Amino acid sequence: MSSFNETRGINFDTSGVINPWVSEFFSTFNLIIIAELIGCFGIVGNGINIWNFAKQGLKDSVNVTLAALALSDIGALVTQMFTNVMFSPFWKRVDLPFASSSTLAMIFYYPHCYFIRVSGLITVFATFERCLCVVMPLHVKRIITRNVALVTSFALFVILQSYFFPIYCVSYLALTFVPQKNRTIFYLFYKNNADYVLKISYFVADMATPYITFTLLTVFTSVIIIKLKTNSQWRRTATGKTLNIIQKKNVISKKERKLVVMLTTVSVIFIICLMPNCALMTAIGVVRELKVDGPYYELTMLIYDFTSILETINCSFTIIIYYTMSTKYREIINTHFWYPSV
Repeated sequence: MSSFNETRGINFDTSGVINPWVSEFFSTFNLIIIAELIGCFGIVGNGINIWNFAKQGLKDSVNVTLAALALSDIGALVTQMFTNVMFSPFWKRVDLPFASSSTLAMIFYYPHCYFIRVSGLITVFATFERCLCVVMPLHVKRIITRNVALVTSFALFVILQSYFFPIYCVSYLALTFVPQKNRTIFYLFYKNNADYVLKISYFVADMATPYITFTLLTVFTSVIIIKLKTNSQWRRTATGKTLNIIQKKNVISKKERKLVVMLTTVSVIFIICLMPNCALMTAIGVVRELKVDGPYYELTMLIYDFTSILETINCSFTIIIYYTMSTKYREIINTHFWYPSV
């Protein structure tokens, strides 16, 4: 472990590029009010999602995958809520036992990023499964079984924990005496090899993984849309015996079609909501001044105030999508909440 003089602590002071009042307003309104309210709704909603899929039966591979997605989304929302509180400007006026509230925020931010990446790859798996459903409807249930979905979801949770390894290997919290405050406080330090390790980690975890996720979702979703459009054209042009042959060999059932459309919607919303934050991370990697110790860090935080809301929306609104587009999901909700049996 490096000594104090050999390490670099994060410096969150900036040159005041953004008006402090503007920065504090959006940090408070977006993160502490809007994002926290949406997050609370999302945590409850994903809890209902898990309960609903359990009611439907976890013998179906789709239910297993969507339950795993809901669990990951809960993790992302809980850690996001703690991160939002720690990024609040109110802490600037509080004498904390840390060098900055942002120091503690990073502890929650990394797990949040982990859960976001798990959710993304689970969404990819769900979309891939539906892609197989429209491409080879007669074989998909033999390829993607309940056990395959269970093992894949569990493996994603475990494998992606490697995201933490480089970050926590080169950084650590330690007590240090600060003469200006005349007290000992916790400070976040980086070891000497931090730059090298974090550059590799940043490229793999914050650049390659998100863009690969977006690419796979785009490819699978495009195949689904093209195939569904082709099937619709066949239905309109085929009659009699030809239609029966098409339905047996190429066309998925109406129930499966609705499920495909629902999961395609989830994928599209994921891309729309997560792409802005991914673009922000890319900009931080390219523009040195946007980093935490750069003169434009306040601008980074201002943009983050908005992109984080989109991430929260993505993790929170699946219950609305499922209720609107899934008949079975809606029936269970209506039976137990709106029209319970006496």
